[in-house]
Amino acid sequence: MPDGRPYSGIMAVTVDSVRENLDRARAEIGSALGRSGAPAREVRIMAVTKTHPPEVVLSVLRAGIRIIGENRTSEGGRKVAAIGRKAAEWHMIGPLHRSEVRRAVRDFDWIDSIDRPALLPEIASRLASSESPGAEAVPGMLLEVNTSGEASKHGLDPDRSSLAEVLGRAGDLGLSIAGLFTVGPLTSDESESRRAFAALRELRDSLRASVCPTLTELSMGMSDDFHLAVIEGATIVRLGRYLLGDRG
Repeated sequence: MPDGRPYSGIMAVTVDSVRENLDRARAEIGSALGRSGAPAREVRIMAVTKTHPPEVVLSVLRAGIRIIGENRTSEGGRKVAAIGRKAAEWHMIGPLHRSEVRRAVRDFDWIDSIDRPALLPEIASRLASSESPGAEAVPGMLLEVNTSGEASKHGLDPDRSSLAEVLGRAGDLGLSIAGLFTVGPLTSDESESRRAFAALRELRDSLRASVCPTLTELSMGMSDDFHLAVIEGATIVRLGRYLLGDRG
């Protein structure tokens, strides 16, 4: 059980149900790419499996999804141990406390939710103290940016100069940042959602051109708004309910 709560949704999630929902998601992504008017690009689908048990993760993998997102290091780490580090590409996408960095570096292939500069030296320290870090053991990293301006959301301020300083600090510590991450605004106004996603893309493009050429990824868009994120340039979308149904 994650954090004392029973797992939910296991009876409703099957390989066939995930595959059917995955096909729908791919069709929506294709339509959104057509609407964007931009050159063709790959958009990867992440299954967000928080509160679902390892059996559901296995169904997701058998349905053809390789990227798994977890919101908590403890719950995600147990699934990594049960299923295997090499069975999937494991992403930590939830808020990360400094005390959890060691586990995140150990268990996850990516840390997507770096939302404050204080995490950077802790990550660098943990990597330096690893017995055999190796290129394969260094997680990919994304900076989380709060482009919606909502106080309830985590993330760095979407100020270009401030983000450039954070990227510079990461470089000084020997860390390579692969892209940016955001959570769209809680709204039914599509234009507002698109503005938040476009803002992340514009920041990525500007910083990539002049500060950090390794910035390629844009992780943005979830079950209700991923088609809008794709129009605005998403390279990764994070789907939980859309693929797995509502959690009880």
